[in-house]
Amino acid sequence: MNNKQHILKCHGILDIDIIEATQAVLTTSNNKKIIDFEAGIWCTALGHNNEAINSVIADQITKVSHLNTRLVSPWAEKLANLLTEITGLNHGKATFLSSGSEAVEMAITLAKLVTNKSKLLSFNNSYLSAYSHMSMPRSQKIFTEIDFRHCNSCNKHYKCLNCPVVKNIDFSKIAAFVFEPGNTSGKVILPNNKLVEFLVHQVQNNGGLLVINEVTTGFGRTGMWFGYNHYNIKPNIIAMGKALGNGYPISAVVMDKNTAFEVENKKFTYAQSHQNDPLGCRIACQVISQFKKQELLKKSQELSQFFIKSLQTINSKQIRGVRGRGLMLALELNKENLASLMYKELLKRGFLVGYHPTENILRFYPTLLITKQQILALCDEIATILTGV
Repeated sequence: MNNKQHILKCHGILDIDIIEATQAVLTTSNNKKIIDFEAGIWCTALGHNNEAINSVIADQITKVSHLNTRLVSPWAEKLANLLTEITGLNHGKATFLSSGSEAVEMAITLAKLVTNKSKLLSFNNSYLSAYSHMSMPRSQKIFTEIDFRHCNSCNKHYKCLNCPVVKNIDFSKIAAFVFEPGNTSGKVILPNNKLVEFLVHQVQNNGGLLVINEVTTGFGRTGMWFGYNHYNIKPNIIAMGKALGNGYPISAVVMDKNTAFEVENKKFTYAQSHQNDPLGCRIACQVISQFKKQELLKKSQELSQFFIKSLQTINSKQIRGVRGRGLMLALELNKENLASLMYKELLKRGFLVGYHPTENILRFYPTLLITKQQILALCDEIATILTGV
């Protein structure tokens, strides 16, 4: 019986009741165990029901959870300092919101304000925000969009400026290049370094800013602190979310010193109900602390190599290849509609994975504390299912 009768159905909803979760294991109301290879919705990098996170939640809620926007707790200042440190945006500033979509929206608003320009550059398959004017399809009056897949397979040796893909872009009108480094709306397609670095150079040299959407790719997901660390670029503004709170709703907008100065000099005003809340900020401080204490960036890299190798050892003609970086991986399949069929069959067998039907991929964004045994168990089930296809 469907007991979700009063939940608005604006996306697919499974008829499964999860009553408990620990690290990567979900427990249903009938005591079935499901290994979560999606980390919630790509949020719980430290796993579900993390004791270190729970301890600071329990302590902070006995003190203060929420404040007036004119009052800022020491935890917000500490978090801002930590984030400017790990991003390399020393002497920069930050503000804290609730969702990644809010953070991206604010970052873009600030870029337009600082540059006094209105046009935006992005890749056409990037996910930027759940809000209507940033979701796809985006307005071509505001956005210039590039299909970077053409560039990923490019074998030309001439400079990007001469390429038909970009030669008609008027970079002088671009307020910001809004870059999502690799998630690509859950398709796990990594943009070409040469193209990304060229676009950043052109935008910044023409007075525009580099806005990075690290909501999904941040905090070890790609094996480094942030997805942009895989490129030779320096952002002006970074939007963060998801793993920043390990499932608790907190996001961040972090900016360099010069951008912060321009924003404040223009008397920019923005205030909302849950801005710089002490509870969320303390949780995020603990998340960063745990990353450092447990050396999770190194662990992400090691598990990535193990996971990729395990997927590659599956012997099936239905597998086209493995792609991704860190613990942001995809298994590309050959037979049409196989990904959706595999997703359903794996769920029956106790594994929750992601999938993208048009790309025909299975997607894996697990907690960074996933075990090798859990990875091997998943790969064994994939191999077993594929033998019958």
